[in-house]
Amino acid sequence: MNIGNVRLGGIPRIAAVIVDGEDKKAISAAKMDGADILELRLDCFKNQRQTYINRIIKNVKKTKLPLIATIRSRKEGGKTAIGNIERLKLFESIIPLVAAVDIELSSKNILKDVVNKTRRLNKKTIISYHNFKNTPDQKKLNAIVNNCRDAGGDIVKIATLARDKKDVKRLAALMAQHDNIIAIAMGKLGTATRILFPILGSLLTYSSVTKSSAPGQLSLKDTKMFLKKLKGV
Repeated sequence: MNIGNVRLGGIPRIAAVIVDGEDKKAISAAKMDGADILELRLDCFKNQRQTYINRIIKNVKKTKLPLIATIRSRKEGGKTAIGNIERLKLFESIIPLVAAVDIELSSKNILKDVVNKTRRLNKKTIISYHNFKNTPDQKKLNAIVNNCRDAGGDIVKIATLARDKKDVKRLAALMAQHDNIIAIAMGKLGTATRILFPILGSLLTYSSVTKSSAPGQLSLKDTKMFLKKLKGV
């Protein structure tokens, strides 16, 4: 599985999350500090006007790192409330400019249209599920993964809050059962999984360059340091 020119599924790969498209220093630092991919959290940008987004993407492309575009829904942690029509228009306009997009399984009103366009343009689709309250049982987690596959996801991303060790074990078991999956345990108990799960096969781990975009997310520098110590990457 590739995103752009980056091969996933071998050595652990890091996606640095960019929450401020105008922070040129942060974008440059992401490449210098060892990011393999950049995730643009467009819902965190100060505005979502097409001209603004195009300018940011043009600047970010100078890093020559593959880009994932994410317009997270408010329901699953998005910072800006964007209506379905506006989100779909934004997705359709940026798909040609990036290597992959991330859209939630719960975004049913626009999911099919986004998947169809990514397929037409030979881009990758990450279909994701975020739960900031708990980690569902194994049966439900498996059903979520299968539903993401059925909806056309090339990669499935599951991120849930870990309340105890059993939650972490459940996510680890899920990752062992499925290919092309990103598994993340959020919260304090899940912080270690951002290093361990990529070593065990999770396709990507996400790290912050400036502000954290999820509970328990590590900085890019710390992520790279820990992975190097444990895996030698």
